[in-house]
Amino acid sequence: MNARAVTEDDLHAYVDGQLDSTRRLAVERWLADDPDAAARVEDYRAQTALLHDLFDGVLREPPSDAVQDLSDRLKGRLAFNDNRPPWHARPLLRVAAAVLLLLAGAGGGWFGRGVQTVSPAGQQRQTLATFAEEATQAHRFYTADERFQVELGADNQDELNGWLSKRVGRDVFGPDLARIGFRLIGGRSLPTDLGAGAQYMYVNDANKRITLFVGAPQSGNPSTFSFTQNGDVATFYWVEGALSYALAGRLSKEELLEIAKAVYTDVKAGPPRRSPTSEPPPRPADVAPPPAAAPQDAPATVQPISDTQKPKDS
Repeated sequence: MNARAVTEDDLHAYVDGQLDSTRRLAVERWLADDPDAAARVEDYRAQTALLHDLFDGVLREPPSDAVQDLSDRLKGRLAFNDNRPPWHARPLLRVAAAVLLLLAGAGGGWFGRGVQTVSPAGQQRQTLATFAEEATQAHRFYTADERFQVELGADNQDELNGWLSKRVGRDVFGPDLARIGFRLIGGRSLPTDLGAGAQYMYVNDANKRITLFVGAPQSGNPSTFSFTQNGDVATFYWVEGALSYALAGRLSKEELLEIAKAVYTDVKAGPPRRSPTSEPPPRPADVAPPPAAAPQDAPATVQPISDTQKPKDS
């Protein structure tokens, strides 16, 4: 274990996903024992999500042909300028180039007349592909060590769903996959390219884990199932209503598709309605009921930490 104390820089790097796996686990152990630091991390995550919501759309906008042409001129890539020295590498000229590009971008309404841009559907496909990649990497990371696989357990699923819904800013829930052999372990909140996201984790009797990543896409247009394979992790992703979904697991494409269909069915049906607690069955007259226990609030269940537990492949 890395004994170096956790600093504020470590916490910011943890939220930004800039720590290696060893240091990240050290930070998570620290957060498990320091509620104040854990609360600050949640605040940092909320700030990060807000910044993504405000500025990611601008950063992902492709340059128009006119702006790209101006950039090529500044970089000496035109046919009559190919053999000129790389003057654009000088610091002062790089600043001048940046200013000209900024002005060209501000005047894009005139420079870019008649120029075709990427369609909203195309932008959505690019964004969802990034979302699926994030889901794949999150699955790979958080299934590698069972001690930190979730932030909140599934003992109280209503509490888990409410907590993640607050993080995402939309109503989300973990589908019931018990009928196909997968039990919900719990979930966690993670920053994504789409803003704050929710990750639900499931396990079956063979100790195979799958994760369902949920986020809020820029467009609510439905998207059909898409598939990606990254090493040994397969991922199906799609959009349904106001949410995007990515299901990841170390399974075959055919196995994961059947699970994705079950998830899709539950998502379409919506969260299950909780029926009122029914009256207990009548007791025989000769049996005295046990004394009622004092009501207590159920604490949030967090995966216990065990330094002796070894990671398992998922």
